[in-house]
Amino acid sequence: MRKAVREHLRDFVAILALVAVAAGVSTVILANQRLTLPGWMPVVGKDFYTITGAFSTAQAVTPGQGQTVDLAGVQVGEISKVRLSGGQAIITMRLDESYRGRVFSDANALLRPRTGLKDMVVELTPGSRDAGRLPEDGRIPVSETLPDVNLDEILAGLDADTRDYLRLLVGGGAEGLRGNGVALRRALKRFEPTGTALREVNEQLATRKTNLRRVIHNFSLLTEELGSKDDQIAAFVSSSNAVFSSLARQDDNLRATLQELPKALTATQDGLGKVDGLARELRPALSDLRPGARALGPALRGTRPFLRDTTPIIRDELRPFSRDAQPFVRELRPTMRDLSASTPDLTSSFKTVNALLNTLTYNPPGAKQEGYLFWLSWVNHLGATLFGTQDAHGPIRRGIVVVSCTSLAVLDQVSQTNQLLGTLVGLLNAPRTASVCPRAPVPGAGTTPAPGAGTTTSRTAAKQTSSGRGE
Repeated sequence: MRKAVREHLRDFVAILALVAVAAGVSTVILANQRLTLPGWMPVVGKDFYTITGAFSTAQAVTPGQGQTVDLAGVQVGEISKVRLSGGQAIITMRLDESYRGRVFSDANALLRPRTGLKDMVVELTPGSRDAGRLPEDGRIPVSETLPDVNLDEILAGLDADTRDYLRLLVGGGAEGLRGNGVALRRALKRFEPTGTALREVNEQLATRKTNLRRVIHNFSLLTEELGSKDDQIAAFVSSSNAVFSSLARQDDNLRATLQELPKALTATQDGLGKVDGLARELRPALSDLRPGARALGPALRGTRPFLRDTTPIIRDELRPFSRDAQPFVRELRPTMRDLSASTPDLTSSFKTVNALLNTLTYNPPGAKQEGYLFWLSWVNHLGATLFGTQDAHGPIRRGIVVVSCTSLAVLDQVSQTNQLLGTLVGLLNAPRTASVCPRAPVPGAGTTPAPGAGTTTSRTAAKQTSSGRGE
């Protein structure tokens, strides 16, 4: 096969060219013959759906001759079949699939000639959506269709005398116009400016009619609305009467106000003069601000990417958070009002605390003086020493109480004279005078202690106490 094609390549190419030309010519012929291929064929296929219409007569309707179906002046299909059923002509219309659902159940169909040669066309009025869509193979009833009316049918509807008069009128007109066509044309041409003027007049009258209809309609709506609100109108009139009465009673005040107006106008004039001076001063400042204002445009354009990036965050995160936080904020309002009332006192207290903290943290310059924080470390050290010893009863606080021998003698006398105070002195567990003072002075005796007694008196007793144990 390849060898034969190679040997007769020129003939093979010529045959392919003839086949392509034949296919193109066939396509043109079939297109002019209005041949449509089924929709399952690619590219050239086309889908249709059909509806029918019942007419009292289908005169001059010839399927397959390109008689079309128009919807709002647009060709949507063609007449594919005509048949007789029950004394009515049933015309089958094949519509393009893309117009499915555009025709409704209350649609109208008119059969009209496209030319004087009775090239018929079906003009469809789609109907209203409320009636529902006309299904496939649905029928438009004869009550919603109208066939073409011929001139002889119009003349047949006239009586004999009217037909005779019409015949005489046509004959007389033909006799009068015979040979006067040029004069008639000239006469009609003279009416052209008149026709133009009449057209403008009619257009203005039509516009006026439309405006008048609109005015009447709006006035009707206004009247109806006023009629439905007569109580409000009566209340408005009563209120207006009260207002005017009040104004009448304020006649003296109004007169006094009007007398003060010249002074106010004078003050206003003075103020405007000052504003004029301010404007003269502001002019250089505004001139200096112009470069900054011009730079605002690029700056704002530079912020657009930032605004675009932050828009999702504001929309998806901050805005829901704000909505969720509104109940909590409403609950916080009373507390915040109370807090705002207490804010001056709190401010004063915080200032005092701040001054105290500044005093505590201040470290004087030089090596001789130290601040409070320096001694705080010693207090911490002494506290650890003071509470460092404890047992099962609690910490043991160590301390040294210095008591003179005279005070110990007083304690001995008090414990002997007062039983209650004696009990307290016993709980104090103070040492006896004889044990720490070999020669204790007698209170009130006025005797001078012997030499060496000062040393005895200055002796101290160390006492170790325990917190909470009563020792």
